[in-house]
Amino acid sequence: MPFGLPRSARLRARAAILAATLCLAPGCGEPPGAPAAVAPGEAAPLASGPRPPGAGDPEGAEPRLLEALQRAPGDAAILEALGALYARTDRLKQAESSFRAALGARPDSQGARLGLAGVLSDTGRYDEALAQIAAARRRDPDNAAALLREALLEARRGRPREAVAAASRVIGLQPGNAEAHYVLGLAVEQSGAFEDAAAAYRRAQEIAPGHLGSLSHLATLAMRLGRPAEAARWRSAHQEALLRGRVEERVRGHRLRGVEAFNRGDYRAALDAFLAIAREDPRDPQVHLHLGSTHLALGEHARARQALERCLELQPRNERALAELGRLHALGNRLDEAVRVLQEAISANPEFAEPHYYLAGVHMARGEPDLFRMEMRRYEELRARSQGSAMEMVPGAGGVRP
Repeated sequence: MPFGLPRSARLRARAAILAATLCLAPGCGEPPGAPAAVAPGEAAPLASGPRPPGAGDPEGAEPRLLEALQRAPGDAAILEALGALYARTDRLKQAESSFRAALGARPDSQGARLGLAGVLSDTGRYDEALAQIAAARRRDPDNAAALLREALLEARRGRPREAVAAASRVIGLQPGNAEAHYVLGLAVEQSGAFEDAAAAYRRAQEIAPGHLGSLSHLATLAMRLGRPAEAARWRSAHQEALLRGRVEERVRGHRLRGVEAFNRGDYRAALDAFLAIAREDPRDPQVHLHLGSTHLALGEHARARQALERCLELQPRNERALAELGRLHALGNRLDEAVRVLQEAISANPEFAEPHYYLAGVHMARGEPDLFRMEMRRYEELRARSQGSAMEMVPGAGGVRP
């Protein structure tokens, strides 16, 4: 940074560098937490470049994926997307074939390998599933998706000690992973430690309010422990979460239209769709996150901040909302505040790559090259690791099945 310039020129130059860095972030057209087509209850995935044809449109995805596969036979990404679609629609034989074909085309695909492990476990072939998980972990010993799948499988096999070990390791890597706490609860409950199991389910519920699996188990455990009033409260919360799931089904068309509009750059149309969801379900933190991203894309910073802060009122440790708010502060040249909020995002989810990218931009604008390089290295490390978890079990309202 040429510090010999007048202060006003230095500020303009710093703002230009910062804006360029933040707006050239990977997936800036679809920023972290920006609208992404997901199933009810799922968290929006990271923007990671072009997605396979049909992504986010389950009903219309299959013909487009098959057409794309005809144009590019053996394409691992398309085969993996087909496998995911087949698995999601319970066509497990086709899912297995697609995942195996994807692995044949790209043996190092962690997403396809973990997708195959999921299909194998869902068809009762636990030993084969564990073999695929072991292969994934040889490439990446701390792959949280693989560890979580392993924990669930060990719980299903009635091996609570092994399940507890794997789930606890995930929690050590990702303290805010609701599914890890839920699976820990499943394993501990198997061992008969009901109070400890309830504590694990409550933690999952704190992280992911409306987590159906945790609510169901909490109601059952409260009755078993002789606390009928508490059991009634958990059952009521479970019913409320189910109703919210039905609301999500009603607004799904708006969500898909908003996603499509956002991704093609029609932010006004996206805004209309997301506002319709907010009117239907004003306590949905995800829609306020989407609204924040959309207002930010439109340059409406005050409204973006209001929407993101509302998201954080409803879900205080939403790392995507924190990252977007940090980016918003940075674009407004509120660099100290940007650093604070981005560090909160990292604290909420240490495996989340994008806050490190934005922090790197802030450090570049401040003329701090060593910190810039440090954050970029961390960003690249996390991005490389996340490539293997495209098929990761996504924390959602329903959680993983026991």
